[in-house]
Amino acid sequence: MAESDNGDILAQRRAYIVPFIQPSPQAPEGFTELFNAYWQAADQQVSGLEARSGVVNRVFAEGVLGKGDDALLMLEQTNRQAWHLVKARVDAGARLDEYEDQEAFAEVIDWGRCMQVGFISQGVAGAVSASYQDAALRRQRHLDERLEQAIEPGESVLILSGSTDIKLPDGVEKFLVSPPELDALERWIRQVNEAARRAAEEAAARGQAPGAAQAEAAPPPPEESSGSSSGLWTPGSR
Repeated sequence: MAESDNGDILAQRRAYIVPFIQPSPQAPEGFTELFNAYWQAADQQVSGLEARSGVVNRVFAEGVLGKGDDALLMLEQTNRQAWHLVKARVDAGARLDEYEDQEAFAEVIDWGRCMQVGFISQGVAGAVSASYQDAALRRQRHLDERLEQAIEPGESVLILSGSTDIKLPDGVEKFLVSPPELDALERWIRQVNEAARRAAEEAAARGQAPGAAQAEAAPPPPEESSGSSSGLWTPGSR
């Protein structure tokens, strides 16, 4: 192999993208087992990618503010299974780096909460929806710019994201972590939510209150978890 070819390989940048599935204590029985199995399988798949393509140098996680120990503590408090995966890489020398802009992130959260309120005025509803979409777009631009600026030549980065459709900088090779356990979890979620929908329809047909016979719904799959077209996971979206 020519020296220039070897140099090109060493300068390559890689991104390992892990669907950021969140815990859901309110979910029906069966979710936690599948949730834990997914994160264990994701950890194993990331380890396989590291062995073949390069160890993780840096970690970015949506919805986690700050960097280093503070960010790691936030992750531990919100998603312990994801924390195990990240902590193992940090202990091996990777850095949990800053990904979110705190103000942009806070605006998305606040407007998202406003959207949960029932509106009488269509004008107000439209204004709130427009403000949410504007905040989500600004947040997305920040995340795109952050990856553009942060991934250095030769680095392998781990990205925990609510959407797998991430805009990566030119020249960054994308590896999607998608073990069979993810399909099993998403299939279970769809089945539970379909059962909840049918139970609600049957209750309505019998003239019962909507919640009287409604099955407990499971959290949505990662691509749907933000409650908007932004594809970004945000805390409190469940």
